[in-house]
Amino acid sequence: MITLGPSKIKLITFDLGNVLVRVDHGRFCQRLAKLVQAEAQHVFDYVFNSPLEPSYDTGKITSEEFFQQIAAYFRLSLTFELFVRWWNDLFDPMPGMEAVVSRLKERFPLYLLSNTNPLHFEHIVANYPIVRHCSRFILSYQVGSRKPEPGIYQTLIQQSGLAPEQIIFIDDKPLFVKAAQEHGIRARQFTFPAVLQQQLAAEGLW
Repeated sequence: MITLGPSKIKLITFDLGNVLVRVDHGRFCQRLAKLVQAEAQHVFDYVFNSPLEPSYDTGKITSEEFFQQIAAYFRLSLTFELFVRWWNDLFDPMPGMEAVVSRLKERFPLYLLSNTNPLHFEHIVANYPIVRHCSRFILSYQVGSRKPEPGIYQTLIQQSGLAPEQIIFIDDKPLFVKAAQEHGIRARQFTFPAVLQQQLAAEGLW
């Protein structure tokens, strides 16, 4: 692998889910499935494998409208407040990442770029201090574009004021890594913190 060297990279950008924090969509699906006596896979397909979540993630519908569509489809007898609690109970800390991010912050500005929604992100900011190491948040529901669409990567480049090759982006999904690379961003797939350290060391960043 040909590396650019430490002087070329000016910004490190992280994905959120399954990079800075762990995400388990199954918790929400299993709870809702139990309530409505359905299969968890059916809940997952309706919420996450349909146009519904992308519409919410890109700000086309509000949190209340998102809830109302799910409630109507499954004929839920559930308050919005309880729905929010279940919807937000997907996350756990990612072991080892706090130390990685804290060290990187000493040398580089850090951004966060994520496909997310208002309820999740407000919950994350309130409960997971690791994201506060990031000086800028590029969020799908605010910019109206989600990975792997071009708009969210273009927003990153524009807001950074840097050339794409001066940015390194860390994401767990190969499709999103590839999309970033197509915009000239130096993207790497996240698997484990120890592997990330090796990847950063290969770039002269660790």
